[in-house]
Amino acid sequence: MPARCPLHIVTGKGGVGKTTVALALAHRLATDGARVVVAEVEGRGGLTLATSRPVGPQPGPLLDTLHGRVHGVQIDARRALAGYLQRYYRLGFAAEVLQFDPLVDFATRIAPGLRDILLIGQVTHLTETHPDIDALVLDAPPSGRIGSFLGAGRGLAELTDGSPIAAQAVSVMDDLRDPGCRVHVVTLLEELPVTEAIETVQVIRDLGLTPGILIANRCLEEVDVPDPVPPAPDAIGAEQWAAMTDALIAEAESARGQTAWRALLEYRTGLDVRRLPELEPGSVAASARPAVLAAELAAL
Repeated sequence: MPARCPLHIVTGKGGVGKTTVALALAHRLATDGARVVVAEVEGRGGLTLATSRPVGPQPGPLLDTLHGRVHGVQIDARRALAGYLQRYYRLGFAAEVLQFDPLVDFATRIAPGLRDILLIGQVTHLTETHPDIDALVLDAPPSGRIGSFLGAGRGLAELTDGSPIAAQAVSVMDDLRDPGCRVHVVTLLEELPVTEAIETVQVIRDLGLTPGILIANRCLEEVDVPDPVPPAPDAIGAEQWAAMTDALIAEAESARGQTAWRALLEYRTGLDVRRLPELEPGSVAASARPAVLAAELAAL
């Protein structure tokens, strides 16, 4: 992968909004006229769900921006295997015939980690088949699996030393360790997601990869609640006022809790945390959320 084309890998605990943040990051990267491609590798259809646009095996339009272009692509193991066979063995039409599920399953059982290496390799290979790509964003597997996904090449290169598979594994690890590659972690400012985010950053470092930014999603604005709470105005009954102030106090406590989790996250990882706001339900259409959140992301 050319050094001039950065690769941004986005991971996070399931349910933290990883795909939406990946799209927001892509939107941000495209603001200066760049062509950015977002790739998904698990076949979940998350990009289509988030944008209401079809995503296929070739990069196609995904998000509308004022200046740049954001395209999406879905990478699956069968096509990745066909691409690998074509690049290393020049099988041509036979590579297409051989990409049936039984063969893919057989090949990946023989060499654990091969499926992940093929998927990552197919993502980075996009810059060779589409040289006009300025940046790649990978909507990666959840953080619980990110270590085995990104680290597959290390063990595979040792098990298959000297083979084309080893060459593919080494090439992938070189791409991941390139200075232009960053692994970003999305989290919520809650106990379990924060704990997993801290562990994920350590996994990334243990693999010799470069952590990018920590992105805290769905953050609450801090609320200033007077102490003591003033009495109810004349137009509002005591019971109604109590309900209103109790809700305000609860929101303030939640925001203070998020601030504490953010401080812990920064202390344990040594990384800054970028905050993305909680969007009110129904206030922004799902397809418009990436553009709204992109405005909150500082340039990388």
